[in-house]
Amino acid sequence: MLATIALLGALLLLLVRCEFQPIPLSAVSRSEKSEQVIEVTIKSSDARIIKRREFYFSVVIINCSDPVNRYPAHPDIGGDTVGGFNFPIDSESVLITARVPAGIFDQYNDPCVFLEGGGYFSGTIKSKVVPVHQVLRTGPNNSFKPTPLRGAA
Repeated sequence: MLATIALLGALLLLLVRCEFQPIPLSAVSRSEKSEQVIEVTIKSSDARIIKRREFYFSVVIINCSDPVNRYPAHPDIGGDTVGGFNFPIDSESVLITARVPAGIFDQYNDPCVFLEGGGYFSGTIKSKVVPVHQVLRTGPNNSFKPTPLRGAA
């Protein structure tokens, strides 16, 4: 009995010290009204570990060239909050979405993101840092407007 408790205690200590390092596959952002929407794609196997080990985490925005200034953003997966751990993990990859005020990206001329957080007893999570690719979309807030062809009907 005492040996079992000691073994469980040792296992718990190992888990607390364990750092999970998922590798984001991509990160893109787009403007949406007064917000910047950031989408980070990870492998479903990484999302499965996050779900199973109940990792709470943030999407952290930094400058790639100067990572001192950090802005953590609350993520969701498939419209569900990460903290509920009910998000879908059935596909090949999983999309993590975070929203920040549009003005935040004015401070990050070379934006990168990473995932950072941890669980109560399951260790910590700190992903690799990946650059954020900004997606320009046509619409009223986009400075790029294609010129229509003359004489086209």
